[in-house]
Amino acid sequence: MLTRRPARLLRPAAAAPPVVPRTTPRAATANAGPSRGRGQVVLDVQNLKTYFFTYDGIVRALDGVNLSFRRAETTGIVGETGCGKSVTAFSISRLIAEPGRVVSGKVLYRGANLLWGLEKEARFRRLRGGRVKVIRSFRRVVAANERMSAVRGRGISMIFQEPSQAMNPVFSVADQLGETLLLHRGVEIVNGLLEADQGHGGEAGDVGGASGAFGSEGGAGIDQLLQSAAHATPEELRAATDAYGNSLGVGSLGAELYYLLRPVGVRPTAAARGVRKAVRRVRLSRWQRNYLRHQRRVMVLSNRLRDVYLKEMTLGKSLAFQRRRLRARIRWEKTLRFYYGIAGIKRRVTKPLQLETFWRSVQLLEGVRIANPAQVAKSYPHELSGGMLQRVMIAMAMSAEPDILIADEPTTALDVPIQAQILDLMRGLKQRAGTAILLITHDLAVVAEVADRLCVMYAGQIVERGPVRDVFRQPLHPYTQGLLASIPRLDQPDRELRSIAGSVPNLIDPPSGCRFHPRCPHAMPICREARPPTTLEGPDHAVACYLYHGPRVEG
Repeated sequence: MLTRRPARLLRPAAAAPPVVPRTTPRAATANAGPSRGRGQVVLDVQNLKTYFFTYDGIVRALDGVNLSFRRAETTGIVGETGCGKSVTAFSISRLIAEPGRVVSGKVLYRGANLLWGLEKEARFRRLRGGRVKVIRSFRRVVAANERMSAVRGRGISMIFQEPSQAMNPVFSVADQLGETLLLHRGVEIVNGLLEADQGHGGEAGDVGGASGAFGSEGGAGIDQLLQSAAHATPEELRAATDAYGNSLGVGSLGAELYYLLRPVGVRPTAAARGVRKAVRRVRLSRWQRNYLRHQRRVMVLSNRLRDVYLKEMTLGKSLAFQRRRLRARIRWEKTLRFYYGIAGIKRRVTKPLQLETFWRSVQLLEGVRIANPAQVAKSYPHELSGGMLQRVMIAMAMSAEPDILIADEPTTALDVPIQAQILDLMRGLKQRAGTAILLITHDLAVVAEVADRLCVMYAGQIVERGPVRDVFRQPLHPYTQGLLASIPRLDQPDRELRSIAGSVPNLIDPPSGCRFHPRCPHAMPICREARPPTTLEGPDHAVACYLYHGPRVEG
């Protein structure tokens, strides 16, 4: 399975080895990053530093992290607890809470620096005893959060390690999934409802009209669906309801009809009234139609505002005039249609959109293999187990089909069969939408199965990175070798498992030089004096260790 350590890899020396440029073709690509032909870089993290300013001192949780994520690739990060994996994910998405602070670096998303304006958001005042007081600018921090709203969701989405802390306990699962859908795919949903209504004579008359879905052809389709429900298997019934919903232009209607007809069995006529009532939502009243058009105008303006935020971070300058103008237009649009907020009117006009988002939420829950998703969608977070909450969080993160999906130990609370299904869903999202995935996990077997590239992190620094196959077959850094030596191997059942002596150091006062040297069996005097440079030791395979002599690359 895995080779231990080729003899050529470890060359102890008393002093720092000179940097000798390679004459092989790979020397020319020393600074080129990942190999050509893989997808384009969608996120580039440069020299990222995140500190926590505590009463005991400054915790240097991240100290110069460099990463890049490419389209349709999965990058895994592994390491011991406390090495900075989750802090990396939260720093990229700017979700670091107090007393933490991203102090420097760049996070480039398609050319937009997500950390633009970081240096103006806080001032640092040194106190006695080595402590530092952080004085934040509330206005600039709020502005940064508003700018990040242009990226979160469709740009960068995250599966949190603790879903119970990331979900609102006072809203149902469907409400929270529906809000995500409307925020990131609202225009698509509204357009679908309006097009379906128009395609079935919605502009010609009121809901009770006899054309389209409610005429003789639509009635015959409902009767045929009811008759087939008596003898169809669940798979056949779902195929029939989905086909009928798609024929009306509302895909979520298929899920609604399926859950109406599934418990009926041999008495389909008992559900006839409910089916006809469900199908009736394809047709909209004039008030509902105007409300959806109003919502579409607000959503389009909100999308333009997010585009302005992205443009600010790309150009590196404020576009305050454009932001104020768009905000004013959004307020004016809502003011003109204030009557949609009146209780009686609101309940009637919002019903089609609420039903659409609810059944789309049910479809999302089906995708993560939740049993009885219609009932779960009506539940509140405290009514669900940890594993079900984790799957709800995964459905929420994947609903927008983001450019970058950050998965912080997404399968920790799940059973093994469900883990495989979730990993297959993530793989399908990567292939279908070209999503770049950052997978944080302790499970090296999961990384070996699904990741394309692997980064090994220790004490807030990346010590080794490269294609996952190269890192597993030829681990370079002593820390990576120690991690792999602790894994049972089927081809060597009698091999004794080894652990790495010691523990992750205290990052308030980290070891000098290489942070792994107190635990390293190959430590040299130079390891205690200076941080080792990152060198290239194979195609895309880089390591930060004095035992190697390849050309230097950015750490």
